[in-house]
Amino acid sequence: MPGGISQISGPVKVILGACALIGAYVVIDYFFTYTADAYVSADVILVSPEISGFVTEIPVDRNQMVGAGELLMQIDPEPFALAVQQARATEAKALANLRRSEAEVQVSEASVTAAVAKVANLSAQQQRFEELTDNGFVTQQRLDDITLSLEEANAETDSARDSLRAAAHQVEVMRSTYLAKQAATALAQYNLRKSSLLSPVEGVVSEYSVNPGNFVLQGVPQLALITNGNWRIIANLIERHAARLSLGQTVWFQVSSDPYRIHRGTVKSIGRGVSRIDENSRVLPYIPLTTDWIRLSQRFPVEIDMGELLEHHKPMYGGDARIFLVH
Repeated sequence: MPGGISQISGPVKVILGACALIGAYVVIDYFFTYTADAYVSADVILVSPEISGFVTEIPVDRNQMVGAGELLMQIDPEPFALAVQQARATEAKALANLRRSEAEVQVSEASVTAAVAKVANLSAQQQRFEELTDNGFVTQQRLDDITLSLEEANAETDSARDSLRAAAHQVEVMRSTYLAKQAATALAQYNLRKSSLLSPVEGVVSEYSVNPGNFVLQGVPQLALITNGNWRIIANLIERHAARLSLGQTVWFQVSSDPYRIHRGTVKSIGRGVSRIDENSRVLPYIPLTTDWIRLSQRFPVEIDMGELLEHHKPMYGGDARIFLVH
């Protein structure tokens, strides 16, 4: 047919074909999302001892399932048991000092009471002798002696009250010391309990290199637990795809541990920010670009709920996954 497609020149056909391919790519890219940059993940807990010491026992094997509270590692408890004994002895001594200080307060209170009574007695005598002196029945010397004794009794009362205040202050000091020793005993008992490193959750023990006889340091992870909860797929999507997702959106995925079936999942969370550099703090996720000589599009992590797959299949942590979804 004159003027048909067959009459179009070769270069024009190439241009039209390229435009068709570009158009098809744009349509597919707009409505469909696929990535193989995805993997299976779960919560991992790094288990670190809270004390330092020599390992005496590791009763679990690598890749063994353990329950919450199960013994993972035993650190030599003897130094910590001795520390508890020493702390208890120091606490008992502090309690004895407190009781002695309280007894001294009681003695000081009795001294104040006696001194006040003496002052009251001498005051009454002074008043009576003043009347007798006026009538000539008592000499002035006798009255002066009573007055001097009263002044001395007042001074003794002031001194007794000062001693009582000092004794009361000493009780507060001894009580504070006793409370500090109680806290030291509690800390020693806590360290003794922590010589047994227990599993905080149910999970699978990872590979580990520590052995009985090794010296482990406080706060340094010795093994990890892959927990039985929060299994998910983490897919790294380019920005234009991740930005169009919504929570609960249906996603189709396939995992390498079950390679011949497609499973249905849902979008669980969408990363709204990543770090452009690999920082030690890792406050934001960092997704490395795998090619140096081509500028790749930045990707953002999206978490996929694996849904019913977990009811009959146990995925492998870190295993490969692929996802596909329609916008």
